[in-house]
Amino acid sequence: MNSQPFWKDESEISFLNMMAKSGTGGRLALVYFSTAVRILILIVVAVMLYKSPLIMLAWIALFGFPIVARILMVRFARNMTQTAGDIQELAREKVGASHIGSAIHVAGHPLLERDQPVVLALVGDHLNVYGYENSIALDVIPLKNIQALHTVSYDDDRMPYLDAIDSTAQALQFDWLWNSQPCTCLFRRMRKVKAVDWYHAIQKTRLQSGLAREGNPSILR
Repeated sequence: MNSQPFWKDESEISFLNMMAKSGTGGRLALVYFSTAVRILILIVVAVMLYKSPLIMLAWIALFGFPIVARILMVRFARNMTQTAGDIQELAREKVGASHIGSAIHVAGHPLLERDQPVVLALVGDHLNVYGYENSIALDVIPLKNIQALHTVSYDDDRMPYLDAIDSTAQALQFDWLWNSQPCTCLFRRMRKVKAVDWYHAIQKTRLQSGLAREGNPSILR
C-alpha cells in the first residue's frame, strides 16, 4: 500500500536550512562560517592540549556535539526539501497541471472548511482544489465561471488592499458562480506559486481562451 501523500509542503526554513537551500551566495556563507569555526577549534584545541589533554577532551565533547548536530540538521533539511520537491512534481504530473501549489482557504468556499490547507492546480481551463491526502479533487472550478479575480496585500495593521499586482501580494480572492450562485472566497499563504503568479496564470488562460467573454460579460478586475 502506498502511504505517500498527494502533496507535501517544504519544511519551515531555519537559518541553516536557508543556507542549505540557497544558491552560490548561501553556500559561500556556509563555507565561510565552517572555515571560521574550524580555525577557532584548532586554536582552542592547541591551547587546551598544551595545558591539559583532559580539558581538551572535555571541551571537544562540550562544543563538538553542537557542530555535528548543525551539520546533520543541514543534511536533514536538504533531504526533506528534496522529498517534498519530488512529491510536488509527482502531483503536478499526476493531474497534468500547468501550475500547482498549496494555500490556506480562509473562507467562502461552500465545500471547504475555514482555514483549511488545500492544493490548487490549474489544469487546462479549470482550477482544481485538492486535499493533501490524495488526487481526488474537492472541487473543480471552470475558469469561465470566475467573474472577478484580485490579489490582496496587507499593511502592518493587517488592513487588506486589493489588486496590488506585484510580488508583495499575499493572498488571492476571486468571485465565481457555484451552482449558479455567486460566491467569493479567499486563499492565503500561497506556497510554490505566489498569489501574483496565480493571478497572471488564471487571467492569461481566461483571456487567451476567450473564457472571460463567456457567460458573464464582465472582465477580470
